[in-house]
Amino acid sequence: MIYRLTKGIVRLGLRAFFREIEVRGAENLPPDGPCIVAANHHNSMIDPFLLLAMLDRPLCFIAKAPLFRMPVLGWFLRRLRCIPAHRSQDPGYAKEKNEALYAAAAETLADGPALALFPEGKSHSEPQLAEFRHGASKIALETESLRPGVRVQLVGLHYEETRGFRGRVLVQLGPPVAAAGFRDRYRTDSRAGVATLTEELQGRLSEMILTAESREVMRLADLLARMRALQEKGRPHETAEAFDRKKLILDRYRLLRDREPNEVERLRLELARYESVLARTGLHEEDVGTKRRIGAVLRSALGNTVLLALGLPFLALGVATNFAPYLLSWVVARVSTRLPDRRASAGFLAGLAAFPLYWAVLAVWVGRRWGLDLGIAAAAIGPLSGVLALHSMDRWHEVFVQSWALWLSLVQPSARAMLRRMRTRALARADRLLALVADGSARIESPESG
Repeated sequence: MIYRLTKGIVRLGLRAFFREIEVRGAENLPPDGPCIVAANHHNSMIDPFLLLAMLDRPLCFIAKAPLFRMPVLGWFLRRLRCIPAHRSQDPGYAKEKNEALYAAAAETLADGPALALFPEGKSHSEPQLAEFRHGASKIALETESLRPGVRVQLVGLHYEETRGFRGRVLVQLGPPVAAAGFRDRYRTDSRAGVATLTEELQGRLSEMILTAESREVMRLADLLARMRALQEKGRPHETAEAFDRKKLILDRYRLLRDREPNEVERLRLELARYESVLARTGLHEEDVGTKRRIGAVLRSALGNTVLLALGLPFLALGVATNFAPYLLSWVVARVSTRLPDRRASAGFLAGLAAFPLYWAVLAVWVGRRWGLDLGIAAAAIGPLSGVLALHSMDRWHEVFVQSWALWLSLVQPSARAMLRRMRTRALARADRLLALVADGSARIESPESG
């Protein structure tokens, strides 16, 4: 009961927090049998909430032991049947405590729920996976020796644009890994068996997410993917399409950086210069390649403005009934931590508590002042007006971006023309490099060499 209620509340909260959540490969999740769900960990508490809300199977989480000592959170984790993991850096650590963890994990897997954990052992912001801990593999192989049929379900969590409010998320499930394939090795040499399975899991999960040697490479790959999408389709890719495009670019970059280092460096410099000019002019990539006709943009902006103006009373109602908890969540996110992988979690958790509490207080106040019927109406208006306000703010943002881009295009046409030339050169160089990997041809000659 507590689990289903928590799952429903968290799912609703995440749907409001993020603009879009897309799940791909849901059919890969084993519907029954012993299963360990292992995911990458780049967004603190948001990551387990996504697994809890989006996977169609009950989950039991392994969480770090200090969380269980927190007054409210500890009670909540125990009610969800979470299992404490004692790390060497935690106070009172003793190796024997984690022996109990393996026994509890095996019992949980035999009981029905899937066991969810994060093999990296920490949340972080680096553009590659941290080294996997051996816990997931040891639990899988220990349980396999007692109850055959254990599978490890890998889940890649990808945050598009931002990990925070109104971002987009791709939850991607790959084919499960059967622990049976590593059982014989584990029987002859338990340490080697665990290490082999750990290496296999890390290798497979790294293929399911975006990884790069640096944040700059990741950022420029994202820019190049958007440039190509706008050239081909006239609009940015959807979340899954954008992921696939960036994955292709990063995979081919890894093949080319040693084979064609000079050409890769030239492309990096061209993209970095293009990015710098975009930032200085205030233009976005969408504004460079798109031919904006003044009349069409004005008609679109005017139409949206009229629709939004008609909805202003609802927007005002949404702001009035939701601004206080929103402001509280925003302040908590900014004040509680400077770490980007924890800020979204702080804001989300604050909002998950603040919004329902505020709506309840508002409904009680209205009910006492103007009667029960209006109190019930106020209880319904709070969340409904909040949803309408979110959609209205998204549309207002779109109108503002269109109008601002049109203004910038009018006042600095030479900058836009220069950016188009830079964009064309960068895309041409990228095409030559990507084609080189695709068809296996010989070394290319750059225009400068020739």
